Amino acid sequence: MKKIFSFVVAALAAVTISAEPIQQDIDLSADAWAWGWGSSVAAVEGGLQCTITGEWSAVSTGWGDLIDMSEWDKLVIVVENITGCDGEWWYLKTLIRDEDFVDENTNPQMTFELSKDHNPAETNYLVIDLKQNVAGFDKTRVKVLAIQSQFAGSFLVSRAFLEKEIIETAVENVTLRENGIRYNLLGQQVDENYKGVVILNGKKMIQ
Repeated sequence: MKKIFSFVVAALAAVTISAEPIQQDIDLSADAWAWGWGSSVAAVEGGLQCTITGEWSAVSTGWGDLIDMSEWDKLVIVVENITGCDGEWWYLKTLIRDEDFVDENTNPQMTFELSKDHNPAETNYLVIDLKQNVAGFDKTRVKVLAIQSQFAGSFLVSRAFLEKEIIETAVENVTLRENGIRYNLLGQQVDENYKGVVILNGKKMIQ
C-alpha cells in the first residue's frame, strides 16, 4: 500500500481586527450652550435640556476654543425625549461651521438631519460624517455647533462626542499541511520506490 506522508508547517499571517473606537466628549454644560436664537437651555440630570420656542430656531455653542476635527471620523449628538414634534413634517438638524463663519448663507457647513420618520420616544443620534469633504470648509478650525429645529418643543441632549475608528493589525498562527507528494528533478511525480534525488515538501533528499 502506498504510504501517505504529511508535513505540518507553522506560518504567520496578518489579520485585521477592529478595536473599540476612541471617543472624546464635548462639554454639555449650560454655560457652553447658553446662546442661540428663539431657544433656551438648562442643565438637568442626564444632560442638557433644550427648549425651542419657535420654528427654525436653534440651540448653539461656540466651543470657546477652536476644535480640530480633521482626525476624527464623526461627530455624534445623542438626542432623547423629543416633544412638540407632532406636525406632519419636522426635523432636527445639527450643523458645524468653521472659524470663518459669517452667516448661514455664505459659510460652508456640514449638516445631518433627524426626520419625523423615527420614533421620538427612542434614543436618537444626530451624526455628522467628518470624513466627507465640503468645499471651503476647514475641519481644523471648527468654531460653532448648532442644533436647529423646524418645530417648537424641547429635547434632551444626553451626550455629544467625537469618534474615531481604530483598526489594528495582529499576527496569528496558521497551520498549513503539505501533501507529501514526491517529484524528481524533472518535475515528474514519483512514488516511494523511486531511486535517486527527489523533492519532498520543497526539500531535496536522496531516496
